[in-house]
Amino acid sequence: MNYAKAMKSCAIALGAAAMATVAMAEDGPIKVGVILPMSGGSAYVGEGIFTGVELAVKQVNEAGGVLGRPLEILLRDEQLRPDVSTAAMRELITLEGVQHFIGPATSATSLANSQIAREEKVVNISPSAKTEALTAGENLHDYIFQLAPTTDVDGVRTVEVLKGIGTESICFTGFDYAYTHDWFAAVRANMGDIREAGAFLVPMNATDFSATITQLLSADCDTVIGTQFGGSFIAFIKQATPFGLFDSKTVLWGSNTGDHAVAAALGAELPAGLWASAADVWYYEGLESHAAYQEALADFQGRKETDMWPITGYNAVKFLAAAIDTAGTTDPTEVAAALDGLTIQTPLGEITIDPETNRANSPEFYGRFEPQDGSNAARMTDLRLVR
Repeated sequence: MNYAKAMKSCAIALGAAAMATVAMAEDGPIKVGVILPMSGGSAYVGEGIFTGVELAVKQVNEAGGVLGRPLEILLRDEQLRPDVSTAAMRELITLEGVQHFIGPATSATSLANSQIAREEKVVNISPSAKTEALTAGENLHDYIFQLAPTTDVDGVRTVEVLKGIGTESICFTGFDYAYTHDWFAAVRANMGDIREAGAFLVPMNATDFSATITQLLSADCDTVIGTQFGGSFIAFIKQATPFGLFDSKTVLWGSNTGDHAVAAALGAELPAGLWASAADVWYYEGLESHAAYQEALADFQGRKETDMWPITGYNAVKFLAAAIDTAGTTDPTEVAAALDGLTIQTPLGEITIDPETNRANSPEFYGRFEPQDGSNAARMTDLRLVR
């Protein structure tokens, strides 16, 4: 779904929900600013998160809303640009009176928006940005809440996987931005006897990786870990495969490239054996809550093989709704206080926001892609849900 269609779909769906529950609108809807990349190479991330937001808002409104009022989404395209993202946030605060925000999606834009949340004293729930810097040191404040596992957590989990597959030496590659630096620092802090053999970073949204691939092939490492996402990641895969990178080295990728959408986009071109992580996979079996969520999401998306990103937006809405309900008011200072230490039931079990760090203990899947009989999309095998 493109940005324009998403805006139209959102307005129609939420308008219908509001009309169906007239009693809820006594004090008007509760406006929720949603700032995501809805265009460009990372649009699939924004669209996926927004799908989860839409589904959760639909469920909340059909159940009577929050404090008897419906939630209303005001969506803005951040274009993966901090200046655009912050301008959108200020516009929603000034012109629409928005006091609660979900997004932006990535570390590249979330840091800038968090500072506006601090200045304006509005709630900012980050559904998917992983950089530790977002809620570390002087960047931590009362109004920012980080749901995705941070890079320090990812570093520990990544090294556990690397040691399990026998890695002896690592090459680093990926986008030159906050998440990459933080994640690699966390990996380095936990590597132990694993040796580093070089780091080869590229600008955000790069598309030509020929020089980087040559460097990686000649580097003295048995394992490559990287962080590109979206169209850039797909371009890297397609350029690296003919040179035999995935045959000569073990490759583990961050940035949630275990998403089914990535496997579906690459099809048979996705290298077998690629290690990845994901916030969710539709084919996981083990929790009734996950099965119920996947059934609802499949019905909402119109397909059984759903994407990973919706769960991040879904959980963000559920946290916000629960916090407003707990606070008994939409006042952002009181809602922020209610988010501290709040526990909710999610499709993957209970998740709690630590009142000291404002970070949630969200789980993640890790696994190794392998082809599937009867499907063009590989799935992660050796699947493990790590908490």
